[in-house]
Amino acid sequence: MGQKTEATVTNDTLSKITNLDWKVKALLVLAFILMLISFVSPFLFTRVAVNGDYDYTQTGQIGDTIGGLMNPFITLAGVIVTGLAFYIQYKANLQQRELFLLEQAENKNQLQEQINSQNRQIQLQQFESQFYEMLKLHRENIIEMKINGYDFEETPTQLKRFEKTTDGRKLFVVMQTEFECILSLYTKDNKLDKVGFQKCYQLFFSGLDRYEKAYPTETTFVELLKIARRRHENPIKDSVTKNQERKEFLPYVKLYFNYKPFSGHAQRLGHYFRHLYLTVKSVANSSIVTDYDERMRYLRILRAQLSNHEQILLFYNWLSEYGNDWENDKHSFFTEYCMIHNLWYDNLFDDKFISDNVNYLRTKEVELRKGLMFEIDG
Repeated sequence: MGQKTEATVTNDTLSKITNLDWKVKALLVLAFILMLISFVSPFLFTRVAVNGDYDYTQTGQIGDTIGGLMNPFITLAGVIVTGLAFYIQYKANLQQRELFLLEQAENKNQLQEQINSQNRQIQLQQFESQFYEMLKLHRENIIEMKINGYDFEETPTQLKRFEKTTDGRKLFVVMQTEFECILSLYTKDNKLDKVGFQKCYQLFFSGLDRYEKAYPTETTFVELLKIARRRHENPIKDSVTKNQERKEFLPYVKLYFNYKPFSGHAQRLGHYFRHLYLTVKSVANSSIVTDYDERMRYLRILRAQLSNHEQILLFYNWLSEYGNDWENDKHSFFTEYCMIHNLWYDNLFDDKFISDNVNYLRTKEVELRKGLMFEIDG
């Protein structure tokens, strides 16, 4: 509710002072009538009376008569007016006190608003400091990511193996390739569905050894994965053509990554996704930054740090339900807050299950987002 201004309070007070109640008005009328009676009383009381009992013609000299007759009425009127003057002054004093208290309350409210504004500025500074610190940690997490692997150099007589390290954002490129290689091997003999996708992601995330223990009956798929691993780690050394065969032992399976495949990435992606999720949640659910456009301003800065391959793996993480909280009935960090707005969905693994989930996100009803779900739809 708005506070009264000083001018409004003053006008209200003056109105209360000048607007006299009916009792005061009645007394003023009575005083005026008494004054009129005092002027006409000499004339009335010095006339020859019809009844001798009311004959005032012998009451003394004319001056004494006029004074004696007028003074009581004038005095009574004076008493009434004087009393009214004191009464009006009393009311004015009360109104002045009320005005003083109202001004005090207004000043207190203004002071409280200033304090609240200063507190908000401090909280906003703390929020921004925390946000940019988390952004810095996100970049550091990516810089520290690495896989010690290998590659092969071709010579006229053999293939020479040498150590090679993949680090930083390059890792997301090869991790996407590895995961989609797993999907390719799985769909050789299986139709991809929700359960199958979850199994593939579990293999990618935890590694082949843990997957084999979790699903001991899936011998065909596991054996296919082991063959792919052997082809990748032990290329045929006497032919460049056969070395190419190492990388594409099945026409639709690409093994273009320079480390031991299917070893798991939990130690890298687990921390990465947890920290990224915490950063997004702290902005989207902030009690300090409550305006949607302001929240989006911070989240756009964060999303600008994500490469296209990071957003692809983020989508795969959600689809596997490892990252279910990114988009569910409680949170809408994809559809409302556009954390995969730059997703190149045409570069995803080509399968109906995946494209159906892309369309689900595209057509999901939203309340806050104003633009399109995906940038490439524009």
